[in-house]
Amino acid sequence: MPRIVLVQTYHPYTQHTHVHPLGIMSIAANARANGFEDIHILDMKAEGWTAEEAIHAVAELKPDVVGLSAMTYEAGCMHAMAKLLSERLPKVQVVAGGPHPSVADDDVMKDGNIDFCVRGEGEETFVDVLTGIGTLRSDWDGCQGLTWRNLDGEVVREPDRSPPDDLDELPMPAWDLINHQKYHDMPRGGLIYAHKEFATMFSSRACPWRCTYCHNSYGKKFRARSAQNVLAEIDYLVKNHGVRELVFMDDIFNLRPERAAEIARGLIERKYNLKMTFPNGLRGDILKEDLVLLLKEAGMYRCMIAVESCVPRIQKVMKKNLKVDKVKHIVDFIAKQDVLVHGAFMLGFPTETKEEMQATIDWAAKSSFHTAAFFRVIPFKGTQLFEEVAEAGYDLPSNWEAYEPYETDINLSATPETTITKLRNGAYRAFYLKPARLWQIFRLIPNKAAMLPYLAVLFAQRAYSR
Repeated sequence: MPRIVLVQTYHPYTQHTHVHPLGIMSIAANARANGFEDIHILDMKAEGWTAEEAIHAVAELKPDVVGLSAMTYEAGCMHAMAKLLSERLPKVQVVAGGPHPSVADDDVMKDGNIDFCVRGEGEETFVDVLTGIGTLRSDWDGCQGLTWRNLDGEVVREPDRSPPDDLDELPMPAWDLINHQKYHDMPRGGLIYAHKEFATMFSSRACPWRCTYCHNSYGKKFRARSAQNVLAEIDYLVKNHGVRELVFMDDIFNLRPERAAEIARGLIERKYNLKMTFPNGLRGDILKEDLVLLLKEAGMYRCMIAVESCVPRIQKVMKKNLKVDKVKHIVDFIAKQDVLVHGAFMLGFPTETKEEMQATIDWAAKSSFHTAAFFRVIPFKGTQLFEEVAEAGYDLPSNWEAYEPYETDINLSATPETTITKLRNGAYRAFYLKPARLWQIFRLIPNKAAMLPYLAVLFAQRAYSR
């Protein structure tokens, strides 16, 4: 059996947050379930490694297969690792996967150091690759979800693989293959925390809405794990790894409110006294008060509601079609329950004017959100937005590091770049420099001694950056 090393690549960026590498943890778990037991996980960000440092750790394990997982802005690191692997471990088979290779396999395979590109949800495709490598397979015709290079050097793209329908049939992520302590002192998704001992979770995959800016990593067919399956993983994490806080990263946790409520009730019945945050995945205009109350009783102390823009025209441009009045109502309700509620907004949609951006900033400043972030609109490859702006003739950068989500100068709007920067900086000042809001943050935030200095520095970076 081959020895396998899976590497989560890393590119330093301005938002210093990290979550457990659930993608490669799921890949590893399914590989083990199919008999490939000699498998290891390396997380470059958790270790703080450069590519040079990571390659030493990989080499010490003497792998036969190395999998490299990358987001778009991590592509440079992925290619650097592939180059080092070809130089120092030339017999190793290199497999690229994750969000970026899934949508940019043509670009990824231009790198002659990468042998395979696994696209989409890769659990089954990666097992097929391992099986083929073990039998010295040289022709990969018919291997769905795979992009490969034949003996003539020609890149072959096999048809897409249908994503798994029943997520309960997949094993839980390989939590035993990571060092949990490494993650305790790292800022996690959503930044604010109550307990260091946390676990990141996906209880579902995909979202049926068609927002132009959003990824398509899981397709648009919503698939959810059963409440019993989710609760079984939580039982394992509490009993085996001392987890005290859950961070749900679903695209849309509340699409099926009865399932969400069942998870909440299961946690209440278990009396673990866990804390719970949702830095992603609660769509505001379908979120109901009774579910909010249940989630709070189950341990939710913070959640995020993505608004993006309060302007009806821009809602249509991005195809989110959010009912902003309903969002305002539920945000007001959440805030009244003393649950910290975070708002996410985006500035710079195609054709968006200065006045429209200012309207969103003003709406946010007057809202009941306790905290907020104002992001730049970025057309990631694989999104409808990328296709739209490419067809419209926008000069998009070919350097993937330029798509780093917190520091970019990609501008799709009708507003000059310098104006957007001033608007974004001003948005943070207009939102946060309100005594009533600052008091509510101070009152509700956990771990005040650790969190408040960190958040003050973050505010200064956002409000006064150039």
